[in-house]
Amino acid sequence: MKKIFLVDTENVNIRALHGAHLLSPSDRIILFTTKRTSSTNFKDSIIQSLNTSSKIEKINVTTGIKNSLDFQLIGYLGYLIGSKDENSNYYIVSKDKGYLSSINLLKNLSKNRCHIELISDILSISHDLYNIHNDPILDLEDEIITELKSYGYTNKTVTKALIAIGSSSDLESLKLNFFLQFGWNKKILNICEPIVNQYYSNFIA
Repeated sequence: MKKIFLVDTENVNIRALHGAHLLSPSDRIILFTTKRTSSTNFKDSIIQSLNTSSKIEKINVTTGIKNSLDFQLIGYLGYLIGSKDENSNYYIVSKDKGYLSSINLLKNLSKNRCHIELISDILSISHDLYNIHNDPILDLEDEIITELKSYGYTNKTVTKALIAIGSSSDLESLKLNFFLQFGWNKKILNICEPIVNQYYSNFIA
């Protein structure tokens, strides 16, 4: 069944898209962005580096009124459900529990024909959808963040490293993804590779 993810980019960062590499071409990721989020966490160059076959779209919204992005996201979700695309599961990607009341209303109006869920990141449902268990990605991310920060690297560099790791399935793809992110500079790869090897045995040469 097709999955549609509506991402609140004011509430989550690019790490919320971890797990996107597991999605199918029929799935959609819809990023609700503002001028600020488009130029930082969700800039085009970072999104293009994600290893996913799903379709990624951007809807740039105007803000200035409190919760204006939230209202527009919910409005669009209602529009999608009203289009009678009943073969879809809908996920709002946000940590804002204020969405729950709107989700309950939409479920009731659709007589529970639609699956609508609030999730903090795509990876959180990947365990159930793809029978992935005991994935240590969050612990790995914490170690990578701590280590790179200790070397003085910026949030942008850390984010790019996490994307490279999250898009890799073995040592060769890890090296390729770090090359795509950082070019011939192997310093960051050399810092991250030993940490990754502690969590994933298939990365060891």
